[in-house]
Amino acid sequence: MARHLSANLLEVGRILKPHGLKGEVRVQLHWVGSEALNHVSEVLLRKEGREIQARIASVRDGGKGVLLSLNEVADRTAAEAICGASVWVDRAQLPKLKPGEYYLADLIGAQVVAPDGALGKVVDLSFYPSMDCLIIETLTGARVEQPLLPHWIGRVDVTAGRIDLSSRDGLIEGNGR
Repeated sequence: MARHLSANLLEVGRILKPHGLKGEVRVQLHWVGSEALNHVSEVLLRKEGREIQARIASVRDGGKGVLLSLNEVADRTAAEAICGASVWVDRAQLPKLKPGEYYLADLIGAQVVAPDGALGKVVDLSFYPSMDCLIIETLTGARVEQPLLPHWIGRVDVTAGRIDLSSRDGLIEGNGR
């Protein structure tokens, strides 16, 4: 019997499609280099208001994403039923972060401050092959993207919920969904 996952969960990806006939699924990770699934023994799947707790049987590289086998998913039909589910892990099972490291999900809700004053708050994230971006809702209600690149991000304080930009040069207007 699997132990209960804590309320301190982190979304790490989404199940895309079945892989093969034995219940394995392809997971698109929110961060391509993530090894989160290699450090946990179970996941929580969320789909259409339902939650399924599942123990990990195996995780392996699948080229674009990872291939995940769950004890509770025995065949292709069961794998098809969980396609589209978001994949969540218990932060307590993940390795401790080093000073200055943070999870991108922890930036949602953070206030963003440019050198000339308050800009808005982070409402979402975008993941592109070459970089990750913050989606910021500005004080005027517009949405802009800010690439998470060191020369534009001055300081991130997850505890205070604040991101200081070193300049406004990286802001991309009109792409913030």
